[in-house]
Amino acid sequence: MKWRFLFLTVLLALFVVPAFADSLTFTNQGGLSVSSAGISADSTMTGFSVDGKLIESGKIGGVYFDTGTFIGSLKNGGSFSGGDFSFGLFGPDGKTIEGAIFADNFTGTLTKIGKDLYDLVGTFSGIADGVAFKGTTNQILSFGGDDDHRRGDDGNGCWRDLHGTTTITGATVPEPSTLTFLGTGLIALAGVVRRKLGARV
Repeated sequence: MKWRFLFLTVLLALFVVPAFADSLTFTNQGGLSVSSAGISADSTMTGFSVDGKLIESGKIGGVYFDTGTFIGSLKNGGSFSGGDFSFGLFGPDGKTIEGAIFADNFTGTLTKIGKDLYDLVGTFSGIADGVAFKGTTNQILSFGGDDDHRRGDDGNGCWRDLHGTTTITGATVPEPSTLTFLGTGLIALAGVVRRKLGARV
């Protein structure tokens, strides 16, 4: 529970006070599944950073996605839409995900970037505990020998070696003038409370 609280606190601070943080980034590795219907992952979150500064590393959570409707060829690339993307941190037992944050509008492309190497780039957005967010993910995967069950379109070879990075930012960032008015209002409110407390003494 404390990890979810910390994560959501940082997420909230990211959107309300842009000076505090511009982005949350986490890395993931493994857990790839490919079929003629598309690509999905049940991947391990291996790191969590705020504005590029590493906060925690190791197996700290999970990243899950499904590309939904895939148009094109898995071997040559294509696009997808209507997929799901979610992520969350492990609870005290180190296994159970506590309160995964979920988006059901995962869209993007799969591009062949080299010999047997592919780049999946997707975007998503949603609301977590009343806080709006948007994110982008970049996942690299490869196609190799036929030593595993994740076979390609032609039945030869396998998909493997998923690893990626996901960055979360605020869906809307308040204008500086809005933050100035908020700060001024809070200072004025503090002054009123101080005067009332002083009058009671």
